Amino acid sequence: MLPQHFVSALDVFEAVLTSVPPDRWDSPSPCEGWSAIDVAGHIIGGILTIEARAAGRTPPEVGHDLAPDDPLAAWHAARSAAMAALTSEALNRKVRLAFDHEVTVAQWLEQYPLELLVHSWDLAQATGQPIGLPADLVGPALQTAEQFAPHGREAGMLGPERPVPADADPQTRLLALFGRATP
Repeated sequence: MLPQHFVSALDVFEAVLTSVPPDRWDSPSPCEGWSAIDVAGHIIGGILTIEARAAGRTPPEVGHDLAPDDPLAAWHAARSAAMAALTSEALNRKVRLAFDHEVTVAQWLEQYPLELLVHSWDLAQATGQPIGLPADLVGPALQTAEQFAPHGREAGMLGPERPVPADADPQTRLLALFGRATP
């Protein structure tokens, strides 16, 4: 069964992507050296990777520089292809992720909302959109982040964690763990 948190996180990203003003694609994002279009391209590339792995193919070489001419159309095409590929058989397929970690596609998708939520926030910040991430998604994403962040930082994938007050809400803690300074 397709993890509902994954689908909900796709919806969060899509809502932000759909609301990007046309003149804001080149705006800098909280991801150092990335613009709004780079964040969109990175997530679209991630969804293309999910589709390829679900279909049992080698993932394409993708990066944050995907920068499609029409990000929303590219997103819809990638999401549609991924959803079609995520069959029961595909969800049970084993895949090897970063740090030589082997899981089923379903287990991978259980953790994937972290990526979608952090970059939804990045895209919203880059394009001047207010965003409050859904609490029912942030809690599990924060748990995943707490496990992933030390390895990601060692591998140079994450910047330093930002300090937050002891009583910071889960969204603030999640973003700070990934080096984002919240307003």
